[in-house]
Order: sequence, then C-alpha cells, then structure tokens
Amino acid sequence: MTLVSAFHVLSVAFFMGLLAAAPVGPVNMMAIRRGIAGGWRHTVACAIGSIAADLTLFSLALLGGHYLVPGLSRPAVQEVLEAIAAIALLPPGVYFLALAVRDPRRAYRMARNSARGPVPAHLTGFLASHLTGRLAGDAAEGAALTLFNPLTMLFWVGVTSSWLPFAVSVLGPTAPEWGFLMVAAGLIAWFAGLTVAVRAIPRRIGPIFFRLANGILGLILLGFAVFCAILVYRHFPH
Repeated sequence: MTLVSAFHVLSVAFFMGLLAAAPVGPVNMMAIRRGIAGGWRHTVACAIGSIAADLTLFSLALLGGHYLVPGLSRPAVQEVLEAIAAIALLPPGVYFLALAVRDPRRAYRMARNSARGPVPAHLTGFLASHLTGRLAGDAAEGAALTLFNPLTMLFWVGVTSSWLPFAVSVLGPTAPEWGFLMVAAGLIAWFAGLTVAVRAIPRRIGPIFFRLANGILGLILLGFAVFCAILVYRHFPH
C-alpha cells in the first residue's frame, strides 16, 4: 500500500459522502426552511437525521460487499460489481445533470414542495414532533426522507460497488471501517457548510446555489458510470 493510493481511496470515500448530501432535494430544502424559520439548530437536527440514514444505507451496501471481500481479487467478481455500478449510477447522473441544465427555479420549487409533503409526517415526523419536541421531529423527518429516497439507494449501491474493490486492494480488510469514517466526514462537511450558510446568509440561498451542486453531482456520477463501463468493456475479449 502506498501513501498516495491510500489518500486516493480515502478522498474518494469523503467525496462520496459529500455528494450524497449535496443534491437539491427534500432534505436540503427542509433543512433550509426549518433553519430560516426556527433557527440554525433546526438545520442541524435535519442534518443529524439525514446523516444517520445515509450511513445506514452505506453500511447496508458495505454489508453486502463484505461477503464478496474474499473474492474481490477475482476478475469475474470485479466485472459484476463494475457493471452494477455503471447501471446504478447512470440514471441518477443523467437526472441531476438535467436538473442543473433545466430551469433551476423549477427544480427548486419541486424540491421545496416535496419538503412540505405528508410522507415524512405519516412515517415518523408527526409522532416524534409531538412526543419529543420539534428538533427530534426534524431529525426523524430528515432520516425518513433520506431512507425512502430511491435515488439515494441507487447512489449508495452504485458508488459502493465501484469503490469497494479498489479500497480493499489498497487498504485490505479495514477498508469498510475507513470508508465509513470518511463518508461520515463528507456528510458532516456538507451539512456544516449548509448550517453556516443558513445562519449567515439565510435569504441568499436559492436556485443558483443548488443548480451548481446538482451540476457537479451529475457530472461526477456520470464520470463514475463511464469509468465503470470502460472497465467492464476491457474484460471482454477483442
């Protein structure tokens, strides 16, 4: 293991967490709305719930990959994981890039309306907010919106499938633990920045900010998908 390779693997895991939190969607919109209306602590509460849910999904993806770790050096196993990553990452990559290219105000309004929807309240938010307070309700709603988002599930399946084989080859059996820590750091970094923005410039957070985030996310996801597709292509005889 070289220091450069280890840094590469860990930095990719960090950006996986950062990109999981970044796209415009119900969680970010709810965190901003609640923070502007009730103070930055509500943004933090939403963030805690969302981070916990993202780490849960990533852990489930790692758990599935754990059973493949002994065979990750086999080309057939790597080919399957690369194909899964390419298939899973292509649709959300196109989706987020399209959101960035199209009218950003439309995507912003859609996400804002989703954040007001009844789904999280029916799942957990209503109960939590009445039993343990509004902050706990915010955290529960953030977790529900993340856990039950199909794009989030696809994201974690895709990036974990593409990251895990390389990580194990560099870090060995400790790759899942290091990945968990770095993904958590990426998630925390995004929501820490969002909390600072809500506290410092609450009225200036708008469509252009999220358009940039969606565009970057879409390009990176497409890059991951194309890279994995090229790897799969190389396995076939020519």
